[in-house]
Amino acid sequence: MAIERTDMLRWPKKMKTTSGRRNMEKYCRFHKDHGHDTEDCIQLRDEIERLIQQGYLQNFVLKEERGQNQEEDNLPRRGVIHMIAGGPSGGDSQSARRKHARNLTHDSKRKLKVMCVQNSSPITFDGRDLAGVEAGQNDPMVITMDIGNFAVQKVLVDNGSSTDILFMHVLRKMELDVTASRPVDTPLMGFGGSEVVPLGTIDLPTSLGEAPCRKTIMIKYLVVEAPFAYNVIMGRPGLNQFQAVVSTYHLKMKFPTTGGVGEVRGDQKTARECYNVSLKKKKEGREVRTIKQITREEEVGE
Repeated sequence: MAIERTDMLRWPKKMKTTSGRRNMEKYCRFHKDHGHDTEDCIQLRDEIERLIQQGYLQNFVLKEERGQNQEEDNLPRRGVIHMIAGGPSGGDSQSARRKHARNLTHDSKRKLKVMCVQNSSPITFDGRDLAGVEAGQNDPMVITMDIGNFAVQKVLVDNGSSTDILFMHVLRKMELDVTASRPVDTPLMGFGGSEVVPLGTIDLPTSLGEAPCRKTIMIKYLVVEAPFAYNVIMGRPGLNQFQAVVSTYHLKMKFPTTGGVGEVRGDQKTARECYNVSLKKKKEGREVRTIKQITREEEVGE
């Protein structure tokens, strides 16, 4: 009943009678038909479970008591996703993007004061953070993080990307349907120099770090169907939501949590494997460059 009038639910098809007559004394509000009670509807239970796995309805999920510094985000993992063989941050329409630009200019002229709303430990890097890192490396930041109760490997941390991207192959492995995502009109630029129109956006709970220095937030991912050496790209929106600071020199990312400063180490071996795959695609004429969201008014050659 709490979500009956929202657009979260995927309403079922009309019930079919396999044998005998329906019990007209029982009524299902989900099917809007007679035959069984709402409380006994198997399809409704499956639909509720799908929404919970996507991070919704958390206020209805019974949780065990946790320690003071442990955040409510340690849902059991459903599996591990190993590999795959411009987003609307300023709005998904021309008028919305113009309004976003005007607001930025207006705020700059007013010289708004920034208020500190969270007391957190300072984030610093030193020689101890270089432990285990090969000297003289220039590897990209590739990490593993939990998305929708899956441990997803080969996540490229790219502060040059204006959006967070999840590739369709990963969504299939999560057994989530792209129809659950919301449509997007703004294309991406960077996949081989051509425009790629995302299939939609989907909000998924994303976790970094280990308890007690663990953090979970809802990330809006652009779903893209394209060949790529990585499973996910974490761009500026996701990094800013985590308030993450990335040091490519130390191959480490740090972020504030209620339990202290959390951290994630980049995987040099995986990073080089992905880099070699990218070089192979480049030789095949399918070079993948930094991803940038573009408006339809911009020229592709920019």
